[in-house]
Amino acid sequence: MKLPEQYVVQKFYQYAGFPTFKKYSNVYNACCPSCREGKSWGKKKRLYYMIKDDYLYCQNCSRRWTPIDWIIEQSGMTLQEILKESKNYNTTKNNFKQTEENYKPISNTLPDDSINLFDKQQLIYYKENKVIQDALKLIKHRRLDTAINRPRALFISLKDFVHKNRLIIPFYDINNQIQYYQTREIYKKDEIDRPKYLSKQNAEKTLFGIRNIDKSLDKLLIFEGPIDSMFVKNSIAMGGIALSNHQEEELRKYNLFEKIWVLDNQLNNKDVKKRMQQLVDKGETVFFWPDKFKNYKDLNEICINYELDKVNPKFFIKNAYSGIKALIKLK
Repeated sequence: MKLPEQYVVQKFYQYAGFPTFKKYSNVYNACCPSCREGKSWGKKKRLYYMIKDDYLYCQNCSRRWTPIDWIIEQSGMTLQEILKESKNYNTTKNNFKQTEENYKPISNTLPDDSINLFDKQQLIYYKENKVIQDALKLIKHRRLDTAINRPRALFISLKDFVHKNRLIIPFYDINNQIQYYQTREIYKKDEIDRPKYLSKQNAEKTLFGIRNIDKSLDKLLIFEGPIDSMFVKNSIAMGGIALSNHQEEELRKYNLFEKIWVLDNQLNNKDVKKRMQQLVDKGETVFFWPDKFKNYKDLNEICINYELDKVNPKFFIKNAYSGIKALIKLK
């Protein structure tokens, strides 16, 4: 019983560690989630999906699977669920003919079919695609194409099993290379099955916006989400409410900056308040939203309402507190 190749590939990218495609041998290679590469996770890649022979093999644990057996083991799905899902898996082409000239994968750090939504030539090619047009409307509505700290590009995938039809926000490093990404829902119905934000699987979370840090300003603003940080000079984002170990290592490179933490405007949210309390207890400086903006969830909502592409860092500096003053504000 043979599954569609692209369905197996998407499952491979979903469950295997740090997957890549070896074009010269026409196989997919990754870290094995079964043996964890003998405690070498992220360092060794000894799991292979042999496309031609239609099986998966790990050189470390010496196990061999059919695609069905491997997907059952990694996903916990039943055979019936896999057959139903793969049968409905959309491998059909769009209404236009796709050629080598028009389809160029951006990077193996992104889904294979990623489309650059800031590339005018690609947009001309996909002008009849509704998903692309809806993504562009979201970008325009949220002012992501004009924000002062916007990334070099925003992307979308029309096929990826996990991130299909979601806005892809790339996290560039200091050398303008994409190391990580988050995807955001475009359609509200997507929230029924998946969170509003999803992250690249099996990847180290990096900091968003570090390539935009200006050393002439001694303040560094740390936001939860990348979208909010696009609107303020010298701002970065965690892509969540807390830093990962890797992000903490990155942040230590900027110890000469005074750091101001800007969480969402949700003091009634227990997780947000707890995180702010932890930051204050550690001696950090935290931004408190003025009462004037109490009805706005985050900075992006304010920028949409006031038609702003940038917010002066002084606004955050003026409303930032630490120590006793911050504790009083929290109370």
